[in-house]
Amino acid sequence: MKLRTVLNELPLTASYLENDKLLDYDVVVSPEWRRSSEGIICLGSLSDYLEVGAPQEGEGLLLVYVQGKVAERFRKPPASVIFGSGELSPSDFQDEFMHLVSKSGELAVRREKLFNAYLSSYDLKQFGCRAAEVIGNPVVISNTDRKVLAFAGELPLDRSDIAQVLDGGYITQEVEDNLAADGVLTSVRNARHSVIAMNERDNLRCVTSVIYRHRLEMGRFDVFETTHPVTPRDLELIDYATSLAGLMIDRLDVAGERVGKGSTILSDILSGKLADEDSVRAHLMMAEVPLDSSYVVMRIAGQSGAGRDYYTRVGQRAGSALPKSLWCIIDDAVAVLLPMPGPESGGLDGYEACARRIVRNRRFTDILENNDMRAYVGEPFLDMVDARNRYRQCQLLEKSQQAQKMDEGNAPRIVFFWERRFQVVASVFKDHDSADMLLDKRVVAMADHDAEHGSSYLETAVMSVRFPGSPAEAAEALNVHRNTYFYRVNKIRELFGLDLKDGDDRLALAFTARIIETIGTRP
Repeated sequence: MKLRTVLNELPLTASYLENDKLLDYDVVVSPEWRRSSEGIICLGSLSDYLEVGAPQEGEGLLLVYVQGKVAERFRKPPASVIFGSGELSPSDFQDEFMHLVSKSGELAVRREKLFNAYLSSYDLKQFGCRAAEVIGNPVVISNTDRKVLAFAGELPLDRSDIAQVLDGGYITQEVEDNLAADGVLTSVRNARHSVIAMNERDNLRCVTSVIYRHRLEMGRFDVFETTHPVTPRDLELIDYATSLAGLMIDRLDVAGERVGKGSTILSDILSGKLADEDSVRAHLMMAEVPLDSSYVVMRIAGQSGAGRDYYTRVGQRAGSALPKSLWCIIDDAVAVLLPMPGPESGGLDGYEACARRIVRNRRFTDILENNDMRAYVGEPFLDMVDARNRYRQCQLLEKSQQAQKMDEGNAPRIVFFWERRFQVVASVFKDHDSADMLLDKRVVAMADHDAEHGSSYLETAVMSVRFPGSPAEAAEALNVHRNTYFYRVNKIRELFGLDLKDGDDRLALAFTARIIETIGTRP
C-alpha cells in the first residue's frame, strides 16, 4: 500500500511530512506499536517521538498521531517521520490504523487480480472489462487522440455526454472543455496520480487518471462512481490499472498522433469507422487539421516486412516534413492525409498544385530518396467522405507499379495517380482476366501490324490525337514530311477502319494506346 493511501484511509484532518515524494512509496503497515524496519510504517505517540526520536536510516517510517492540532514546531518533521492530527482519541485512532493491516492485504489481492487480467488480455477491450470487474465501477480508456479504446461496466448512459462519447467512439470537445474548466486535467497532470472530481452538473463523482508510458502521456483512464463509493484503496488500484493500460497501449501501438504513434482518427477515417462528414470534420478540428481546404492522401512504402517500429519512424519523419498532416500505419506502409492550402479546386488545377507542393518539398523528397521509399499519391478531394476511396487509389497505384516491374533506379520516388490512371485501370482489369475488353481491336491490329512490318501507324495516330487540328506539329513530332503524315492517316482509315477525324474513334484510339503501353496487345 502506498503511503498516500495509508494517510487517506486514516481519519486525519491534516498530515505533515518532509518530502511529498514519500507519498508514492510502497509501505507495509506494522501491527506493532513503535517498531519498524525498512519499508514498514508503524504508529507512535508524540511522547514516544520525544523520548526516542526519529527512526534512523533503514528503520522505516514513524507516523506520530496527535489528537487536535499539530504544534507548529512539528510541522516540518525529519525525513522518516510523518505527523498527523485528527479528532479521534489515540486508542480509537490506533484501532483504525490496525484495520489497515487487513485492508492492505485485500488491496494486494485486488492488485494481483488486475495484473492477471493484464496478462490474460489480448486487447484493451478485454482488459477494460476485467479491470472494471476488479475495480468495481465502470471504466473508459481513451488515447491522446481522444479515441475511446475500451469501456466496460454499468456506465451512466442517462448522461447525454457519456452516451454521445460511446456512440461516436471519441471523447467530445464538450467533455474536454468541462474537464478543463473544472481544472481536473491540470490537477491530474500536476499530481501524476488519479484525482476524484465531482461533476456538479449531475452530482456524479468521477476518477480521472492520465496514462503515462516512457514519461509520455498515452491517454486517460476514467472511472465513474456508480456501483460503489470510491475509496483511497480504489484510487491506488486505479493508478495501478492505469499503468497496466499504458503498457498495453504502448505494446499495441495505439497511443495516437500526439505522441508520434500515428493518428487513430485517420486510421478510422480510412477504415470506414468514421464515415459521417460532420463527425469527421469535428475530429479533424480536434486534431488541428485545417478544415477549409482540399486534401490528398498518400501511401508511403519502404522496406517490405520491416515491422511497425520502422514504419512508426517513417511516419514521424514524414509528419514532421509535411506540416499539419496526419499519418497512421496501414499494413506495410504509412498513410498520410495532407491538407492543400489555396483555392478549393478539389482536382482540376488541384492536380498541378498538389504535385508542385509535394515535389518542391525538399525535406520530404530527401527522406524518400535517402531511405529508398516511394510515395503513391491519390487525387485531391474536398469532402472527407472521399478519403477512403482516394486511399484505395494509392493502394491500386502501388500494386500496378509493382506489376510493371520497373527498373528501381528509374522509378520515380513520388507517383501520382492521375498520371498513371490508365496503368491502374489496366492492372485492375488484368487481375480479373478482363483486360481484353478494354482494347479496341482496330488499335490492336494497328499495333500488331507495326510490330510485324516495322511501320509507324500507331505512333502517327497517337500524334494526331496529341496535336489536334495541327498536322504540321504532328509531322514535326514524328520527324516526317507533312505529305508522309497525311499518307499514313489515310492508310489508317483504309487498313484499320479508324477515322482520325471522328471523335469517338479518336477517343477509342487514345484510351487503347495508353492501355497497350501497360499490358501490351495480348493481356
